[in-house]
Amino acid sequence: MSLAPPLRCPQTCPHRETGPHSGFVCRLVVQLLDTTDRTDANVSLEVCEACCRTFEPTVRDWNPVIASLVWSAADQRRSAPQGSEDQARWERLRTQAEASFPPVLPEEDDLPLRPNGFTTAGDCRTVQDIARVLPFPAVRSGQVTRWAVGVTTAPRRVSTLMPCVQSLLSVGFADIHLFIDGDVDIPEMFHDLPRSQQIPALGVRQSYYRALVKLLEAYPDADTLLLVQDDAWWPPHLPVREYLESCLWPGSQPGLVSAWCSSDDTQPSAGWFATQRPWRFGAVAFIYPREFAERFIHDPLIQQACAVPPGTRSGGLSMLIGDWAARSQIPIVFPTPSLVQHLGDVSTIYESSRAVGVRYASRFLGDEMPA
Repeated sequence: MSLAPPLRCPQTCPHRETGPHSGFVCRLVVQLLDTTDRTDANVSLEVCEACCRTFEPTVRDWNPVIASLVWSAADQRRSAPQGSEDQARWERLRTQAEASFPPVLPEEDDLPLRPNGFTTAGDCRTVQDIARVLPFPAVRSGQVTRWAVGVTTAPRRVSTLMPCVQSLLSVGFADIHLFIDGDVDIPEMFHDLPRSQQIPALGVRQSYYRALVKLLEAYPDADTLLLVQDDAWWPPHLPVREYLESCLWPGSQPGLVSAWCSSDDTQPSAGWFATQRPWRFGAVAFIYPREFAERFIHDPLIQQACAVPPGTRSGGLSMLIGDWAARSQIPIVFPTPSLVQHLGDVSTIYESSRAVGVRYASRFLGDEMPA
């Protein structure tokens, strides 16, 4: 397995050429605008660097930096004569650019692709420190004795696997099993981790289902299963595993626990809450009692939904889990603030779905821990 590819940089960008006034010209923008006027394709080094910090754009799939350049050019040219072919073309480009922007709620600012919360190994925070920010549930049922932990990963234009696994290790989870859907470059530091790989890729629902089946088979003594997507980022060096072992299972009966809380589910006060509607926003990090994981994989409707041919776009995973839990009368409990943040700027399911808006945790434990 090859090492993860290096980050892109302006000096190696295939779209960059030297432009006027010590600047540069983006050949991809020239191609997209399809005009002899190259003025709108002139870019500074700062723009090039911003583009390289996100995924590599193509003619079909624009990252937010390319989209903003195209949008500006198209918006300026919308004054073409009404009904003309040129006007229709600029409107199409403008609409396509808008579809490539990260979706942000009206009351929000645009959000960074990397979370801000960070602690160092020398902080020596305790479970009680976490509980002062996120109180223990008032009622809990059962306990955790042994974990099985998996991370699902699939090809991404900008890999998030390394920070995901590093943060998961730092909060106390070990023996992480990697479930690789397709051809993914695994960082060398993770080559000793157990792994299961599917080639060709199965798709998000099928690979998640297979991962849950494999966790149950490979770790028969585990009573608690944690299945994490590779764009989850845990607050490094906080004792989250130990804290969770003091919380599970929140409520008067065990249920599914999401360590992730989207901005749409965030509550006014800190604590643990049972969702009052079918779960919708994110299967980023679910914790299953073994009994419920078994029920999930043996449910006929789940088996049918996860049996589509490899390569078929099968739709959202979180809605599948949420509808199953509601149908099975199994509670889903989540924390505010979220125990994980959503990394990355592009979903592996939908190319233009980015980790902002409801897909971002507006309250994250790592941000709320006192300095």
